[in-house]
Amino acid sequence: MWFAMKVSSFILLICCWSVVSQLSAAETLVDVGFEKQLLVDDHVIMEMSHLTRELGSVTKANDGQPLEFVRVTSEGRKVPIDVWPCFNSPYFDEERQVFRLWHRVSLGDASRDDDDANLSTEDIGVGVGYQRAYSESTDGIHFELKAFLKGLTDYGDVNLVVTVDEHESDPEHHYKIGYDCAGNVCAAAIAHSADGIHWTPYNDGQPVTYRAADFPNQVYWDPQVEAYRLLTRTDFGAGGGPFADTVKVPIGDHNLEVRGMRTMLNRDLKRDPTAWTLERHWLFDGEERIPPDRPPIEELIKNPAYVARLEREAMRRQLYMMTDWVYQGVHIGLLSALEYPTDVSEGVEEDFVTRHERSIENMYIAICRDGISWDWHWVYAGEPLVPRGPAGSWDKDMVFPPTQLITHQGRHWIYYGGTNERHGCAEKDVWFTREGHIGLAWLRQDGFVSLTASGETGLMTTKPFMLKGPRLELNLVTQAGGTVRVEVLDSEGEPIAGYSGDDAPVFTDLDDLHWQPTWSSPADLSSLVGRPIRLRIHLEDASLYAFEVLPES
Repeated sequence: MWFAMKVSSFILLICCWSVVSQLSAAETLVDVGFEKQLLVDDHVIMEMSHLTRELGSVTKANDGQPLEFVRVTSEGRKVPIDVWPCFNSPYFDEERQVFRLWHRVSLGDASRDDDDANLSTEDIGVGVGYQRAYSESTDGIHFELKAFLKGLTDYGDVNLVVTVDEHESDPEHHYKIGYDCAGNVCAAAIAHSADGIHWTPYNDGQPVTYRAADFPNQVYWDPQVEAYRLLTRTDFGAGGGPFADTVKVPIGDHNLEVRGMRTMLNRDLKRDPTAWTLERHWLFDGEERIPPDRPPIEELIKNPAYVARLEREAMRRQLYMMTDWVYQGVHIGLLSALEYPTDVSEGVEEDFVTRHERSIENMYIAICRDGISWDWHWVYAGEPLVPRGPAGSWDKDMVFPPTQLITHQGRHWIYYGGTNERHGCAEKDVWFTREGHIGLAWLRQDGFVSLTASGETGLMTTKPFMLKGPRLELNLVTQAGGTVRVEVLDSEGEPIAGYSGDDAPVFTDLDDLHWQPTWSSPADLSSLVGRPIRLRIHLEDASLYAFEVLPES
């Protein structure tokens, strides 16, 4: 009896130890599920060797020329319209197979009547007087103006960011827009719409937050925090708001504008559109990676050494505009950096030929997983996602991001803006006349960042994760003679028979968004479903962009 009790207690102890071990292992598992894993950071990576992260390469559509925008006159003629490069919001309507674009236009310049006394205002179609508009296209290249946006005011920038709010169940609030509203302060307002054309402002058209609004003013629902986020501008130098003149950089008789950004949260936008709580402020301060536990700017700026660093950095680069596009669980910041903002040493006269390197804007991406701990690596590496054009081109000096990307036909459609002259320097009273347009660049789907092996064989091993499906899909490309091999390991990193070593074949000549590896026996991962595993991927002269576990087909 005593012996039986001892054995029973021992078995119970072993079972408890096993459960505790399993729980401990489960706590270390990364959640992969059926979500695509972009390899833009180390979120799912345990270790890698002989691999470099490379920024994806875009192809400019339409032979690198601006896209065509027209409107139809009352007489049925199509005439070109002048679109401005900032603040364009693109979407793709899958049901109608139509590209949709909210953007800013300039219409009604009466001085063009001098070209032909018989031209009417309807025929002119280009000039000054900014308005918010909506256009459509069937091919993504040629757009036709469909309507001007109704019910909105402006402070002067006439900016806009339109969000199709899939979280919203009320059809009258299906579309949301952030914009600069009329008033005695440059501050952001928000409106809602059932059709994206006719808008009703929240808060009776008054600002929903404090200065400033010369920024994209993006509002979107983030399920991760179960709240709406609002991105807008914070002034740290000349301007207004609680941090104005915190960073004092005298330029002649003026203090420099020092641009930053903030995000705020609102869990019940319809009930109280002004109930925004501050989440975080940002500006470029020389730090590439922002840890989630870093003290907020409000604390950092109490340190004179930090403020001195801000003053130096403000002369090198500033965060000019940014939106947050959430894709496959990753926050992808689409931003423009104003570089060498006061430096007009390359000349103060308009020059539509020279490609300048001072007082210019480059378009970058930033990465994070939580909407706050941004990685600015590509900014500080000086590697734009959409490069400026060559000398003499329409986009040679400034490139601006769209507010989100379209994913369609195996690539990302990037509707970027560009200009053929520099930003200028208000503090030095230097202004440039410039032409602005909207262009299109294509990027391989999921191709923001690759793990690339050149020469030596590169290895990437994932963190352990619970395998939920029998199929594995990779987005990758091999160069001439390049190879890939995929091994499956247990949660401790030990080989699994049938999936490792000689049982993991070598594959070559691949360029596939949805490549599915096979093994000697069994061919798929069915026997491992429900187990914690790791992947070890061998790459030789190859680039890997993403992987995804798939359920039964």
